[in-house]
Amino acid sequence: MDTKKIQLVTFDLDGTMLDDEWAHAEANRRLGIKLGVDHTRLGRLTGYSVRRRWEELCRLAGVEADIEEIAREHFAITLEIVKAERIPEAPGLTPTLQTLRERGYRMAIVSSSDESFVREVADYLKVTPYIDFFVTQNQVKNLKPAPDIYQYALAQAGVPACCAVGVEDSEPGTLALHRAEMFTVGFLNEGKNHQVLEQTDAQIQRMDQLLPLLEQLEQD
Repeated sequence: MDTKKIQLVTFDLDGTMLDDEWAHAEANRRLGIKLGVDHTRLGRLTGYSVRRRWEELCRLAGVEADIEEIAREHFAITLEIVKAERIPEAPGLTPTLQTLRERGYRMAIVSSSDESFVREVADYLKVTPYIDFFVTQNQVKNLKPAPDIYQYALAQAGVPACCAVGVEDSEPGTLALHRAEMFTVGFLNEGKNHQVLEQTDAQIQRMDQLLPLLEQLEQD
């Protein structure tokens, strides 16, 4: 890691800022029933885009469908579940964001989900005031595990990769960070996330563990 001061901290949304992967899975289940498609055929595919999943599922099932309409419905169902079940933020998220803001870090949410969904979830979590900008599937063509979405975030912030740290919960997400040459932090969510995050430089169980990690990076 370069000794230059860290200027940007990015956060994935789904499964990172809140444990909502099960809500996405429930949306997939409901849509699978509606379309007559076995939504489990591709496994979890955690970290990959909704459109990529349903394009492949419909192709395998020989079903013609409007992928954009499916995506819109998917995010609407997921948001409804998040709010109805009052899914909480990741452990230590808001205090960590508050401290990062006080220490002068810029922050971004970088997600393969649709921008409208990402912003609504950020508002639901009441973390929008801490976020400097959002990067979503609306801004780039190639999504995680391609590095494009993080390269776009670096360009938006105007900082080199050596001055940025990213937090992710999925294999595609950590691979995207690694390919963008950013310092990569895997979020394990107090043991609830069992993915093998091989492309990480460090791992944390709670969000507040990010603070001492950044302090160490500043000193190295």
